[in-house]
Amino acid sequence: MEKETKTNDELSERFEAAFNRIHNRLKATVKQSDSDAFVELLHISARNHASVRAHLDELKQYAKLRNAIVHQKTEANYYIAEPHQEIVERIEQIDKMLSEPAEAMSIASSPVHIVELDTPLVQVLEMIRDDKMNEYPVYEKGKCQGLLTGKEILKWMANTHANGKIDIASVQVKDILPEKNEYIIAFVKRDANIFDIEFTFEEHQSRNKKLEAILITPDGSSDELPVGIITSWDLTKNNDIILEQ
Repeated sequence: MEKETKTNDELSERFEAAFNRIHNRLKATVKQSDSDAFVELLHISARNHASVRAHLDELKQYAKLRNAIVHQKTEANYYIAEPHQEIVERIEQIDKMLSEPAEAMSIASSPVHIVELDTPLVQVLEMIRDDKMNEYPVYEKGKCQGLLTGKEILKWMANTHANGKIDIASVQVKDILPEKNEYIIAFVKRDANIFDIEFTFEEHQSRNKKLEAILITPDGSSDELPVGIITSWDLTKNNDIILEQ
């Protein structure tokens, strides 16, 4: 009986330790709340992070169990309410997943095909056809100048057609890309994770700025060629990664 009690106590201690690690991580990452209440932080984090959102209901149930364990603890290292081993292993699994989020490159499109200001439009159209891509970073002398999208090309063609016959033979990227590119892009380092990506998109959204794409470069600089590109659409891939955890 003593051995069984010790085993149960160890399970409770493991459960509480994993829960506290998750709670501390939420407190460190959620900036929009003055409260440190677990469930409140959980809901705020779930709005910004698909990783947390996928386990929201599960973690809320664990919060109830944690309260039962702690409030019914009669003395040091003695618990009345005890979690099953499967529950302990599951919360430890979630804790590990949240502490080791997937790399940003896991949802990025790679390799990234770039274009230059003097790249012919005909070549870009061939790239769109062959690559099935819709966003192309524009570089000149090793520095990013903006983002050329299929939407931008279509808009240019519509405006040009309205003014007369379209002749794309001599058209280059610089003829299509406006001086002030309307598309907002951000840069992150090669070792960024999914939480970094979600935070970057959310940060722009909170300022009513639509972030079109995030370019992943070795050191997060616009002076480096990208090794990956992530659009808001790519974030939907995050759900598949979470379900595999």
